[in-house]
Amino acid sequence: MKKEEIKYVNYQIITLVISLVTTIIAIVITVNQKRGLQKGPKILSNRNTLKLTTFNRVVILFSGIFFLYINYELYNLAKERNDDLKSYELQIAASILVVISEIIALYVISLSSTETLADVENPNI
Repeated sequence: MKKEEIKYVNYQIITLVISLVTTIIAIVITVNQKRGLQKGPKILSNRNTLKLTTFNRVVILFSGIFFLYINYELYNLAKERNDDLKSYELQIAASILVVISEIIALYVISLSSTETLADVENPNI
């Protein structure tokens, strides 16, 4: 049992590192947006910003799905041990909400053009 839990905790660590990378990408996108609003030189073109934003949101969506999977597996392990399941159920619910919010964010981005991206994009999860 402990070996299985350690495996899923390792998966969480990997996913959290990926989340740090998506946060750095979100910072770059936000700085780029700020430069555009200040009429300064942008780091990325509007087209590249849209591509990077879409990529970032897809990675965040898959991270959310993976966290949902990890939480579900940890829930099953806890259930086998007859542990209290309330915290696991709440983590699963939170993961579901993250996945739903990212699906909505991806949909909003799919509706955006390069001109309206700055108006609708909030790169933070």
